[in-house]
Amino acid sequence: MQIDTLKSQKMKELFKKLVAFDLAMYEIHHLEYDPVACIKDFWESYDMDSCRKYIVELLTLYFDRERNVNPTIGIAEVQNFSIALFRMLMAYFLVHYKDMNLTEIEISFLKSKRFIACDLESSKAIYDFFYRLSQNH
Repeated sequence: MQIDTLKSQKMKELFKKLVAFDLAMYEIHHLEYDPVACIKDFWESYDMDSCRKYIVELLTLYFDRERNVNPTIGIAEVQNFSIALFRMLMAYFLVHYKDMNLTEIEISFLKSKRFIACDLESSKAIYDFFYRLSQNH
């Protein structure tokens, strides 16, 4: 009897997590849904570096699940990020599907534009270095 109760609880927890993804798919039909607000909310909460860390964590959890690797980021945080990322993807999809113009919309990022510019310059320098190496061989 206790085993059935534990299984039932685990199933309820799993369905609750999956329902959050389904809601992201269906909430776009709500009359007050604003895809631009969704995109703004995401970029105010996450930057590219944190996105990379969460995605690496998801991949680590997926590929190393047999080794029982201890996650560096909490499971709830990874789940919240995954749902937020899916919501943002749905919002971008709608923006493109409806041919909405984002050029006039001010998006405030988690990090300053100066920091982002420096980060992009650094990653470009690394890309250029490896690109030159690949062209020499």
